Amino acid sequence: MGATISSVAASGADLVLSNTLPKTFEIVMIGLDDAGKTSLVNRFKRRESPKGVLPDTIPTIGMTIETILYERHTVAIWELGGADKMRPLWRSFFWNGHAFIFLVDASAPERFREAKEVLAWMWGKISKEHPILVLANKMDLKGAVGLEGIAEALGVRELARVRKVTVKGISAMTGEGTEEVLKWFVENLSHQLIAEHNEVKKHTGGCY
Repeated sequence: MGATISSVAASGADLVLSNTLPKTFEIVMIGLDDAGKTSLVNRFKRRESPKGVLPDTIPTIGMTIETILYERHTVAIWELGGADKMRPLWRSFFWNGHAFIFLVDASAPERFREAKEVLAWMWGKISKEHPILVLANKMDLKGAVGLEGIAEALGVRELARVRKVTVKGISAMTGEGTEEVLKWFVENLSHQLIAEHNEVKKHTGGCY
């Protein structure tokens, strides 16, 4: 729980800036249906809630956006519904993201092949400058596959040849590892990338 497989580390200069200047950025989160996206957003909003105490959820239809405060940083999270009929629309929301989360259910290995296909598709649609964090959720459940097994099943090593990749294990329900997710984005999103992306959005009208 909370372990990490990574092919990227933030530079010392970035870490210093990350800890001194507030950032405002947006994360787009996708994943298969029932991966736990809504629960993760709820955990981010209720980081002080006792372990296991989260409101009941229903499948997201379309998308939702929530803005949270993390330390001095402002983070907007776009949660895109994971149902089949929603997936063709995902790309139209990608322009919002300074960074991305791909969420997979670690306790559902029978869906790893489907998740691998979706992740590979996502990999090819997002520019290499934008960080993508692969999160293995529900690591607290009995039978959950470990990070090495998930990385193998999703073809992460092959994807890492194309761009930097980090895989983390979390539990939205217990909160394990979720604080580190927000910290990771603060450390790996530079002020320069945020500013450049905002400028592109302004001049293109949000076309990805």
